[in-house]
Amino acid sequence: MQNQAEEIRLRDMPFMEPEVCEMTRRIIVVSPFPGRMHELMRTLMEACFDVLVFHRWEHSEAGALQPDLLIFDVSGSQEQDPVGAFRENRHPVHAAVPTLFLVDERMLEEGGATGGHEELLVWPARPQEGLHHVRRILRGVTAQSPYSPVSPDEDSARDQLIFKDLRIDRRRMTVYRSGARIDLTKTEYELLQQLIEGQGSVRTREDMLNRIWGTQYFGGSNVVDVHVKSLRKKLGDSAGQPLYVATVRGVGYRLAD
Repeated sequence: MQNQAEEIRLRDMPFMEPEVCEMTRRIIVVSPFPGRMHELMRTLMEACFDVLVFHRWEHSEAGALQPDLLIFDVSGSQEQDPVGAFRENRHPVHAAVPTLFLVDERMLEEGGATGGHEELLVWPARPQEGLHHVRRILRGVTAQSPYSPVSPDEDSARDQLIFKDLRIDRRRMTVYRSGARIDLTKTEYELLQQLIEGQGSVRTREDMLNRIWGTQYFGGSNVVDVHVKSLRKKLGDSAGQPLYVATVRGVGYRLAD
């Protein structure tokens, strides 16, 4: 009777079809401690991503696996600049593959992860925050890398933003200071663009968070401070004597006078 009752209850329950992923994209996660990646992996797989996990990464495997995104966990690394080490030893097959590095805040503070245009996420973080970064990166991928070299003479005036000796080419998402190109992450680029487009008006942390990370972002607004700090390092700017980005205490940021 018990089995019959259970059968009746199951028969009466509405049938819930599993979500069908119309398209999947492949993500490769490389971490010396894959156990701490479980929540992120599950969140990515539930969002229709195929996820492969490795303790270490062999460059020769990249071509065969054809990932759409690489995630490298270097948080807690004892190397002085693990991101820079990867950049210097980059295999040609990685050139067209977007990369997200999971770093600890110490690396950003010491300037050990701010030399290139790879995306950075302070780790550990909530799995939804990782998913949000992944989606942002993949949405921004185009057939032509936005960081490819470009001659300033090719720019048209309407595609440029100018502030002091900084010039932004919005069409190619490149930034120049006194004619020399500066490599920024997509997040740093968007922060700088928001400030320059504001023409000196104050951008609150909440406003920048919503504009860049989106309203579905679950992390705290301190993530803005972390990336502004990284942006300042690349611009050669100082919080105490700002040339480009000034802090409005308790509110947010604006262009420096």
